[in-house]
Amino acid sequence: MTRSPLDLDQETMRRLGHRVADIVAEHLGTIREERVIASLPRSELGKSLQRSAPAEGIEFDDLIATLQSSVFPYHAREPHPGFLAYVPSCPTFPAVLGDWIATGYNFFAGVWPVAAGPNELEIVVLDWFREWMGMPTGSGGVLTTGGSAANLTALVAARHRAVEGGADISNLTVYTSAQAHSSVTRAGWIAGIPRANFRSVAMDGQYRMLTDDLERAVAADRASGSSPFMVVASAGTTNTGAVDPLHEIADFCVAEKLWLHVDAAYAGFAVLTSEGRRMLTGLERADSLTIDPHKWLFVPFECGCLLVRDPTTLESAFRIFPEYLKDVQPGEEEVNFADRGEQLTRYSRALKVWLSVSYFGTAAIVRAIEDAMDRARLLDELVRASPDFEILSPAQFGIVCFRASPPGYDPGGLDALNERINARVVAEGRFLISPTRLREGYSLRMCTLGFRTTRDDIRALFASIENALSSEREATTKYTKGTK
Repeated sequence: MTRSPLDLDQETMRRLGHRVADIVAEHLGTIREERVIASLPRSELGKSLQRSAPAEGIEFDDLIATLQSSVFPYHAREPHPGFLAYVPSCPTFPAVLGDWIATGYNFFAGVWPVAAGPNELEIVVLDWFREWMGMPTGSGGVLTTGGSAANLTALVAARHRAVEGGADISNLTVYTSAQAHSSVTRAGWIAGIPRANFRSVAMDGQYRMLTDDLERAVAADRASGSSPFMVVASAGTTNTGAVDPLHEIADFCVAEKLWLHVDAAYAGFAVLTSEGRRMLTGLERADSLTIDPHKWLFVPFECGCLLVRDPTTLESAFRIFPEYLKDVQPGEEEVNFADRGEQLTRYSRALKVWLSVSYFGTAAIVRAIEDAMDRARLLDELVRASPDFEILSPAQFGIVCFRASPPGYDPGGLDALNERINARVVAEGRFLISPTRLREGYSLRMCTLGFRTTRDDIRALFASIENALSSEREATTKYTKGTK
């Protein structure tokens, strides 16, 4: 029997696999010594990579050498202890291995008959999440590529229910706040909701949706002939970590027969802590809920999750059985996850979640989340203790928003000053923080989720920010003296 050249023997696979394992382990084991971010313009990187696919194969070590010189150095290292920007992902190594196993086995996790084991594992993981979030028995869902896909899936299901109930899609209206994640609005566009039919509900001083304004907006739309059908609340906004008043909104949605979707993409897993449970009370009342294991549950990209109170709403919106799938209809207690979203071909995201959580146990994960919230409070305290800085949004979950505001500094120049401070800190290569804009203007923003970051790192970050302010003062003094 002639062996295909693509069919590598076991010894070769072991050798190549060990080489990759060593590279990843070395990267993660020494990541603190690396720059947190590095980049090059495409005009330079394009010269180092072959543009045409090779007709003949290249030795694996040579390929690795190309990656090490032209690819690996130029990216933001999210598992780095100094990666404190955006909403970072910091996967555990067992979760990485779970991803490798899932892709190595190449599980097709779309339908039950060809993936009974992997799909049962997904049901187990989803039930963990349902229990943690406090949703009732019978709730279910699907693992997705991320929070964006989860939000889209929820919106399509809600739209489908509304249209089946007789609503005209052109009249459907969605309500959310200006602090909602951008994927919510994009999901509406994709789902065919007219762009003019998205309502931005007013917020209070802590960036939380005002229920009174929501009530006014819905009443006005009903009076004008529109069809309100969905409210999207946030439970841990990307900008500030704000949580909308979930119980108030849920009460209103029940009374008005509106679908309540809650986006708790990164903060949702804080319910594992006693503090997080208090902050997130009301999650359990959602009709649908987005959470992202690839954020605060420490698994690699891509892994989001949509939980719904009634899984049949997903199946009603997405189930389809062409002739070539007639033989894979699930039994009464079985699940075809392809019936709960847009993907037929999907791999087993549950394996990396199950392996990591089972290896460490929830107690270790709880400590990691609690430590992150403590680190955010530490930065909050450092900012408040300095006369040169002010808090713009206090520590919530792992996020703090603040800015330099030295006494006597021209308020009109604060945005530019803080922008230069941010650039100085990032240029040092040890820390990456991401700015945002709040009511007061340009804000420095830190988001600490990763388990490698320590309290000493937070102190070092603030020292770096203070040094950047000192450098700005010195530069301004020199410029002033030079112009006299």
